[in-house]
Amino acid sequence: MIQVAQILFILSVLVILHEFGHYLTAKMFKMRVEKFYLFMDVGFSLIKKKIGETEWGIGWLPLGGYVKISGMIDESMDADQMKQEPQPWEFRSKPAWQRLIVMLGGIIVNILLAIFIYSLTFSTTGQKTISTDKIQQNGLAFGEVGHKVGFKNGDKIISIDGKEYKDFKFVSMSVLFGDKVEIERAGKKMEIQLTDEEKGEIIKKEGKGFVGARYPVTNFFVDSIGKNSNGILRFDEIIGANDKKFTYVDELFEVLRNKNADSVSFLVKRDNKEFVVKTKIDSTGTKGLSLKSILFSENFNLNNAVVGEMTEDSEAKKSGLDFNDKILEINNKKINDYKDFKKELSLVKPNGLVKIKIDRDSKISVINSKVNKKGRIGVGLKDNTESAFVVRNKMSLGKAIPEACALTWDMFKYNINSFKLILRPKTGAYTQVKSPIGIARQLPDAWDWEFIWNFTALFSIGLAFMNLLPIPGLDGGHALFTIVEMITGKKLSDKAAGYVQTGGMIFLLSLMALTFGKDIYQLILDKLIN
Repeated sequence: MIQVAQILFILSVLVILHEFGHYLTAKMFKMRVEKFYLFMDVGFSLIKKKIGETEWGIGWLPLGGYVKISGMIDESMDADQMKQEPQPWEFRSKPAWQRLIVMLGGIIVNILLAIFIYSLTFSTTGQKTISTDKIQQNGLAFGEVGHKVGFKNGDKIISIDGKEYKDFKFVSMSVLFGDKVEIERAGKKMEIQLTDEEKGEIIKKEGKGFVGARYPVTNFFVDSIGKNSNGILRFDEIIGANDKKFTYVDELFEVLRNKNADSVSFLVKRDNKEFVVKTKIDSTGTKGLSLKSILFSENFNLNNAVVGEMTEDSEAKKSGLDFNDKILEINNKKINDYKDFKKELSLVKPNGLVKIKIDRDSKISVINSKVNKKGRIGVGLKDNTESAFVVRNKMSLGKAIPEACALTWDMFKYNINSFKLILRPKTGAYTQVKSPIGIARQLPDAWDWEFIWNFTALFSIGLAFMNLLPIPGLDGGHALFTIVEMITGKKLSDKAAGYVQTGGMIFLLSLMALTFGKDIYQLILDKLIN
């Protein structure tokens, strides 16, 4: 429900301000605005009230919103009004340049909103970046597909199409946008060129997570393991193989990757003792250990960790545990790290009870939760300690505004490059287009204002870009015909405009039906699997 509330809040802010851009510019040129609606009022509205000449309301269908301007063919598809003689207060009676400004009013407000949010954020909490230099200090770790397309663990990405990126969050997607990736490997510079098919494989199988930081192997433990464990147990730390100790966890993954019944002697740490376990590695998972059969978790300290996730049927939630609670003890034993948390829960019998001591807003209390058949209480912990790779640059408002403008432009270009990628069928990027349902599922389970406002700014830029596309039914489609009229002096007839608007709406509704259908299908599938 938190995710649903967040996406509805974000959409409401964006739609209201976008439509207010149209409303404000229309009123500026003395046009009559008949309706201002958040969401669509197909058949009926949830709330409505007429103030002056405008009906203000909230529709029942959460698919955007609209402003109905007299004398304009828009989402309302009011063709009867267009058959009457034009009136001075109507959209169609105004000069083309005024109509163009009205059409772009929503887009302009979306851009200004992003700049406002970024400016406020940079001058209060600071501009948050993931330092490329810091995250690449020991090189990068790549997933299976990353290795397949030519990268190796330890590589450093120097530039993409000749451009260097100081903020690492732009790097992974820029690799997919670009053609030439310059890397440094073992002190030597070289180039990697990815085909559309290779980019498609990254998008389909690993996404932006195909590349990341290298983490010490001692920070990870075996969280679950398949039937062919061959002596490896849950909560073990695998710290080496074949007489060689690992430094980074990706070295362990490299041993487990693409092996076919190979014998390996693992150096294992269990209860602070080290010993060797001989086993077989099989990438299929049928004859031995594989990345498919073993799950590793990061063992972070719980000093700054809180409940960050809850399943819908969470036993702990039923017992009173809530988001942002800090877990101190389980069954009277102090919990120091994530491994302790998992280990203590594993000692409780399925369907048994566990006593959890928590800190909620500096108040200590104890709850008794049931453990389900799988030995879980249905929660996940989130480490609130800011990553060592994060840099925050707090600045004055005077410096924040130009920085906000620069970031807004960079994010607008990001949308342009994403759209180009979608138009290249071999990449399969079009399969990743998400509806609000898909977007909501990616939002955090707990309310985080910093995340929400930054996501709102990002979404606002995306909305501005989408509406600028020259597709009938969108602001960009209206703007295109108005610009053509300004150049040629010829205006599209109302009848032709009606046909174009209808075609555009059919196209957009079909696209929405496909994306919603895909995300609903995935939601149902995930529910059935889990």
